Amino acid sequence: MVAIGIVLWSFFKAGNMKNYKNLFSTNILTDDKLKKLMRRKHYKKFIDLKHSLKEMDFYLADIVASAIKKWAMSLGATHYTHWFFPLTGKSAEKQVSFLDIGKNGKFINNFNGNSLIKGETDASSFPNGGERMTFEARGYTVWDYCSPVFVKKDNNNNKVLYIPTAFCSYTGVALDEKTPLLRATEFLNLEATKLLNRLGYKEVKYVDCNMGCEQEYFLIDKNLYKKRKDLVLTGRTLLGAELIKKQEMYNHYFGQINSKISSFMHELNKELWAVGIMAKIQHNEVAPSQHEIVPVYSSVNIATDQNSLLMEIMQQVADRYNLQVLFHEKPFKGLNGSGKHNNWSISTNTGLNLLDINQVKEDVFMIIFTSIICAIDNHYDLLRMSVSSLSNDFRLGGCEAPPSIISVFVGEDMINIMDGYVKSNKIKKRNKTILDTKTTSVAKLYKDNCDRNRTSPFAYTGNKFEFRMPGSSQNMALCNTVLATIVANEIKKVNKILDQSSNIEKDLKNIICDNIKKHKKIIFNGNGYDSSWKKEAKKRGLIDYRNCVDACFSLTKEKAISLFVENGIMSKTEINIRYKTYLKTYCEELETESKTLLCMIEKEVIPSLNEYLADTLNLLDKQQINNLENNNKKIVSTINKCINVLFEKTNILKLLLKKTSNINNIQKKCKFEKDKIISLMQEIRMAYDEIELIIPDKFKPFPSYNQLVLY
Repeated sequence: MVAIGIVLWSFFKAGNMKNYKNLFSTNILTDDKLKKLMRRKHYKKFIDLKHSLKEMDFYLADIVASAIKKWAMSLGATHYTHWFFPLTGKSAEKQVSFLDIGKNGKFINNFNGNSLIKGETDASSFPNGGERMTFEARGYTVWDYCSPVFVKKDNNNNKVLYIPTAFCSYTGVALDEKTPLLRATEFLNLEATKLLNRLGYKEVKYVDCNMGCEQEYFLIDKNLYKKRKDLVLTGRTLLGAELIKKQEMYNHYFGQINSKISSFMHELNKELWAVGIMAKIQHNEVAPSQHEIVPVYSSVNIATDQNSLLMEIMQQVADRYNLQVLFHEKPFKGLNGSGKHNNWSISTNTGLNLLDINQVKEDVFMIIFTSIICAIDNHYDLLRMSVSSLSNDFRLGGCEAPPSIISVFVGEDMINIMDGYVKSNKIKKRNKTILDTKTTSVAKLYKDNCDRNRTSPFAYTGNKFEFRMPGSSQNMALCNTVLATIVANEIKKVNKILDQSSNIEKDLKNIICDNIKKHKKIIFNGNGYDSSWKKEAKKRGLIDYRNCVDACFSLTKEKAISLFVENGIMSKTEINIRYKTYLKTYCEELETESKTLLCMIEKEVIPSLNEYLADTLNLLDKQQINNLENNNKKIVSTINKCINVLFEKTNILKLLLKKTSNINNIQKKCKFEKDKIISLMQEIRMAYDEIELIIPDKFKPFPSYNQLVLY
């Protein structure tokens, strides 16, 4: 104890804790910092605008821009950029220098309100569903002043001011991930605030969605990564025999973090804290080489921006350690894939968590809780669509991820509470249960009011819902847009009924009971991996959207179109853009994988097999021992057979790719590629993977799983 005390005293004496704390938010412009850079009346007006979500005039924008420029340049920023999220799933930016030439010909630092609010880019060069042709290219980036600006540095310490923005075409059509999310959260804010004010919470001025996003990822050696065309071009291994030692013994999960990975994680934390991302938890995940980082909750708009920024900074820091981050949902066959767990809740400006049964009135909790269940039951197809991609198709339904069938886990206590409410219109809570480990040296504690179900796509965990289906590489905007929209739409229905009500308390209880009775079929507390659940789900009328192509079709249904259009979330044009873009992306990614696979087989695998074959035949000429001769003859036969199979299958793949290039209808093209190409690629993989097990390392065309994965 004395030794520990000395170490702690040395730590505090050196001021390490103070420096550690002061690191947070050094490169992000917080409201407190902005307050010091502006006159009080201008600052108050700006803050009022943020909370009221009203438009900003250019006079105030000039004042805010001047303060932002002063702050950014004090940190060493030389450029600024409008940072936005087109439908590529990744961020985009165009860097502009602060330096300009004034009217007198002298150099000046120029950045005004117009520069802050509006940027211009080529809308025809980003996914747009055919709405923007090359000859009508103008697009705009528009400042989202609810998401804070920040200064980001690269590995050479060059610094740029980043301004989060929305992105739209010249005609005002949203071509990005952010704009529908902002509309959806405003919709939820409007309806939920109206409901709460009506139910006695007059002090509530606004309601917001909150998100805490657990990010899973793999880390591998960068030099080995560069030797694999499939990893470089597609993010996943298209070939490769499974590991000898995988994850069966669960030695890696929460295991000791090796020094190199630990150093990466701690440096990453510092970089994230500097831009205001409160990274709180880091640990090894179940699969070898797999890890997880968990930031603290924040408003869903900001958290979505921060998750994209986190992924960019992760790769930047990994470069310094000669590591490569893999965000693909299933980079290795036979190993757990990676996802993002979207921990989602609703809160008020007064600090109430509307999903915490102990924080709000019983009926308020029940109407919010059951409205969410209604929303999932009515629109689970859209929720499934929101996490659809070619890469996530390889992950969903595996034993590390939820099944593709959407259901809601609430736990037995909540089932009892809901059943009891239907009978008595009151919540009957159970007494807190003490967890006793039957040992005196371990403290007793209260158990949570529900278990965790990692097989559930959408699970209630006590004061929030955990949506476990999003893929590790995807932008979090779409799934949160859908969540906010469908929940707000259910609350809107409640408001419409209560608008006409002469007895609000009675009608509210009736709505809650109806919600429970009509939508209980979406609730499933059992094992989502069990094959019996598929049969049970079918009996309940729940559709299993097994792949991205089928799931995306839900966007074309009149029910979905009405939901988004009538509530001002997306126009028909914007919905159509997304539908075409998601399908086009699916085809393009699959075609890239196919061509990469062909390249690897023809330029790496077959030459390596021929080299191994020649070496084996040479041994046969020299051998005198019959047993060795027989074994090598078997090897020669196996290699020849594999080469013949690879030639045959790759020729078929070439013909299929040629055929698909002539299919103009995007829906037919997707279906053809899904049904024909994926299965053929699996056959090619199987042929190689079987023979990789007998190839000596010196003849292997690229690093194997056993070389890539870090234990």
